[in-house]
Amino acid sequence: MINTSNVFSSIGSASRALALAAFALFLVHSGIATVWRSGQWIGQAAALAGADHAAVRRWLYGDSYVRAIARIRQAIPADGEYLLVREGTVWEGNAYWVRFELAPRRARYLGPWSELPGGAALRREMPPGPRFVVLAAGAPRPPQLMEREEFLRAVERSHAGL
Repeated sequence: MINTSNVFSSIGSASRALALAAFALFLVHSGIATVWRSGQWIGQAAALAGADHAAVRRWLYGDSYVRAIARIRQAIPADGEYLLVREGTVWEGNAYWVRFELAPRRARYLGPWSELPGGAALRREMPPGPRFVVLAAGAPRPPQLMEREEFLRAVERSHAGL
């Protein structure tokens, strides 16, 4: 007759040892990866130490993004407002960053480009007032500034499949 309690206890201790070894391997692997990533981040921070805000923004976003934000800030007065549209189908937070960069200008968010109605429906739903529309593209593409009518024509073209 087989003593079942001895069989199960030996299986239990072997599985516990295997689980402990797997956990230790995980800790070693993730610890090495974490130290590596932290070293890279510290190196990047050290390279940018003492740099002015514009240089850091250029390094993070690229020259074209920084130039586009500067052009938009010049076109829209600080006390002005604009309509904000998110380009692309994937949410990346790009509209929030563009809004932050253009503060204190007031943004009126219209939503993602792909969900905007076409034709006369969009004209009816657009809030009156703002002359400009800012298209917040996903990284690394810079935001675009469009006149209201130019934006409406572009949306109509995209809905017509042109």
